[in-house]
This record gives sequence, structure tokens and C-alpha cells, in this order.
Amino acid sequence: MTTKLLGTIAALSLVTTSAFAGEPARNKALDKMMYTINPEIALAGPVFRDQGDAASKNKYGSDLVRLILKEADRQGQKYLEAGDTQAYYAILTMALTVPMQEGLYIQYRGVEGSDVCRTEVNNGDLVKKAGETNYSLFNQYFKTAEKPFLPNCENIKTDKLTQIIRGGDGTDLSLMQVSIRWHFDDFLANKKYESVQSTLEYGIGHLMKGFNPVYRNVTEYKCIAESGLFKKKKVSYINLIRGVWAGQYNSGSISKTCRFDDSSSPYKHHDKGFEKNLNKILDFKGTLSVDMVADFKLEQEVADAVMEVTSNLKAATNNRTALDKILK
Repeated sequence: MTTKLLGTIAALSLVTTSAFAGEPARNKALDKMMYTINPEIALAGPVFRDQGDAASKNKYGSDLVRLILKEADRQGQKYLEAGDTQAYYAILTMALTVPMQEGLYIQYRGVEGSDVCRTEVNNGDLVKKAGETNYSLFNQYFKTAEKPFLPNCENIKTDKLTQIIRGGDGTDLSLMQVSIRWHFDDFLANKKYESVQSTLEYGIGHLMKGFNPVYRNVTEYKCIAESGLFKKKKVSYINLIRGVWAGQYNSGSISKTCRFDDSSSPYKHHDKGFEKNLNKILDFKGTLSVDMVADFKLEQEVADAVMEVTSNLKAATNNRTALDKILK
């Protein structure tokens, strides 16, 4: 959720390794993006396995998209009930895009190997470089419990590991890349990172803190709407999605909502990266290609629901037979 980390994950090159010919390769780029979780901690939600076969990855992607759509539907219902179907489908499209941009559609990673846990990451040396406040919060919430969420690597006695994705300096984590510096009082204090569902609820809720006020005052944002004495208000819901991410989520202020429309912005490459991932959702035809991770061929009923969402957004329609089926 901060500009300083955006692009750090995407900048890492893809490296894979395999001990034996024919064995699914381990994605070593992901090794550089993870904290290693205490094996005794109970987690809730799908786990991505880069050493799994295509079928297991496709199921993972489908399960995650179901969770995203259900939570986005819950938080966007008031717009549907008010009759603004495009706002509703913009929320669902935004919710599908942001976890791809932020956390590569990964919350938890299941992996095997004695060299996977990174000592300087789990012991706090990495996050300490980001300042004493971050280091103090890291220790308070992840290291001091009887069963610490992130134990030192030498205290983990198994090679079968589960990890959680983090940002480059360790201060953001989860598929929504929530900052430990600014979200400790709820996200950390209530251990929402231990559940994919709770993480999505929190992250989409944070997006809505930008979406709601920008939507209510949309005529103040020329990058999103045009209006005037002789003009009928016309809203670009695609630009609304881009603006909410650029302002509320990435910059931390809705005053930066139109940042994506500023060709001189120092963050223009961040906004172009988000636009690229947004277009992957808008142009979805059955397979989601997540950079450096996998191509997820979604189960047909899930794929049909995603295509309904994007078609409804673009055409201002409300055809939702497939979507309603997976929301049950």
C-alpha cells in the first residue's frame, strides 16, 4: 500500500530450479519475496505451490478468485442496490486487479527445501533497515508470542514450509501488501494476515475508503468525470479504478487520485504497471497470466463469472447468471 515498495516484487527476475529432470521447478524468485511462517500456526485460505502441477495451480487460482469476488460483492452491494451497476462491477474489477498488482495473487506459498527460509528476513535484519519503528512493530507482532508467527530459521525443524509474501524491505505483507507501519492497530493486532478471507476483507475495505468519497464527489476529478453547465455527467469507471489505486491505495491520499493522468508524475511507471494488470482483467478470456508466477486457467464457472463482471462493466449491463452461481 505504499509507493516505495511498488515495483520491487515485479523487478525481481524469474529463476527456477529443479533437483531432478521432470520434477516441477521451484521458483527461486519467490524465495526472495517471502517470510517463512511458523509451522504450528493455523492458517486459513488457499496455498500456492509453485512446485505443483498445472491442475493444482488452476484450482488455486479459481479458489482465490471465488474469494475475491465474494468479498467484493459484499462490500459493493450498496451500489448495486442503488442502481449503479457500473460502480458495482468497477468494485469487483478493482478487487480482481489489486491483488495481482500488489501480491502476485499469492498470500501463502507452500514449498519444500532446507534453503528456503532466509535468516536475515525472518530474524528482522531486513525490516530493521526500514527504521526502528518498523522493526519494533515487527518484533511486537511477529516475534514475541509463545508461538511466534515468524520464528528464526534455525528454530524451524521441517523442510515442508508455508510462507507469506512480503514487499522488498519487509514492511508490507500479504497478497494485498498491507503496511505493518500504518495498519498495525487492526490488521496486525487482530492477526488478519492469518486468513486470506480476512486479508481480502481488510484490503478491499481500504480500497473502499478511497472509492466511496471519490465516487460521491466524482465531478471534482477531471481525470474521471466531465460535467458542466451544458454537459451531462459522464464517468469513466475504468479511470475511477485507476484513480482509487493511485490515490488511496498506493499514495495513501485521495488527493493523488488523478496521479495516473499526469505524464510528468514520478510514479507514472507504477501507474502504467497497474494499468497493465487492469487490462489483463478487462481482457480476460479464461486464463489469468500473473507475472513471474503462473498462468491460471480458471475453472469454467469461475471464468464465466469474471467475464460477466468485465462485460457488464464495459457495456453497462447487469447479466449475472454465472456470477450469482459462484456467489451462493
